[in-house]
Amino acid sequence: MIVTELTKKILISSVFFILTLFLRVFSQIAPDCDLKFINHLFKTGCIRETLFLLDSEECSSFQMNDSVNYLRGWCYSLLKRLESSSENFLKVAPASSLYPESHFYAAYNYAQEGNLIKAEGVLEEIEVCTQDHLLLKNHELAGIRLLHGDLFPFNERLSEFESDLPEIRTSSINLINISTELSSHKSKSPLLAGLFSAVIPGSGKFYAGRKGEAVSAFLSTAGMGLVTWENYRKNGLHDYRTIAFGAIFGLSYLANIYGSAFSVTVSENDFKEHVKTEVLFHMRIPLDSFFNK
Repeated sequence: MIVTELTKKILISSVFFILTLFLRVFSQIAPDCDLKFINHLFKTGCIRETLFLLDSEECSSFQMNDSVNYLRGWCYSLLKRLESSSENFLKVAPASSLYPESHFYAAYNYAQEGNLIKAEGVLEEIEVCTQDHLLLKNHELAGIRLLHGDLFPFNERLSEFESDLPEIRTSSINLINISTELSSHKSKSPLLAGLFSAVIPGSGKFYAGRKGEAVSAFLSTAGMGLVTWENYRKNGLHDYRTIAFGAIFGLSYLANIYGSAFSVTVSENDFKEHVKTEVLFHMRIPLDSFFNK
C-alpha cells in the first residue's frame, strides 16, 4: 500500500515536471505570444500554466497587452489573489473592448477585499459609453454605499437611477431589502449584556437572543449559589465544602458575565458578515449577467 501511494506521488510529480519543462521550452521557442493557446489553457482550468505563459517575455512585450492584462486579471481572480487581479484589470486601456468588464470586476475585487474606498474610486472613474453601463455603475456604487452602512446615500442613488433592466432590477430590490433589514436592526451592547448577567445570571444571554442558553446559565449559576449558601448556613464560612462550592459559584458567575458579553459580540459580527455576503452577492449577479460569466 505504501509503495502504491509512493508510486502515485512519483508519477504526479513527474507529470508536473514534464509539463512545466514543456511550458518553459515552449515559451523560449515561441516566436510570439500565442493567445489562442493561452486561452485554451485558461478555459481548460490550467490557471497556473496560463499565468506562466502570460508572464513570459513574449507576452509581456506583446502588442495586444490589454488581452494579456485581462487574462492575468482573471487568473489572479480565480486564484483568490484579488489585489493582483484588480491591478491587472486596471491596466486595460479605455480604448479596449475589454475595458468595461475589466474595471467593473477590479472594483468588485476591491470591495471583496474590504477596500471600499478603492472600490468606489475605481467605479467613479469608469468611463461609461452606454446607458446600460451607467445603470450598472450606479448599482455597484449603491452596493458600496450599503457596505459602508450609509443608508441615505444608498436610497438616494437607487431612486435617482432606477432601472428596469432585468439584470439589475432583481438585485436592486434585494439590496433595498437588505437596507430595510439594516435600518430595522437594533445593535446590542456587549457591556450591557454583561451588566444584565451581573444582576441576574443568564439575562445577558437572553438579551443576546439566546434564550435556551439564558435558562441554562441561570439554573446552573443560581443552583450553585444555593448550594454554597446552604453549606455556609450549616457548616460555616471556613468549611472546605463552603470554600469549594463558593469558588465554583464565583467562576460560574464570572463566566456567565463574560459569556453574555461574548455572545452579543458574536451575534453582531455574524449579522455584519451576513449583510456583507448578501450585498456582495447581489453586486456580483448583474456583473456576471452583463458580461456573460
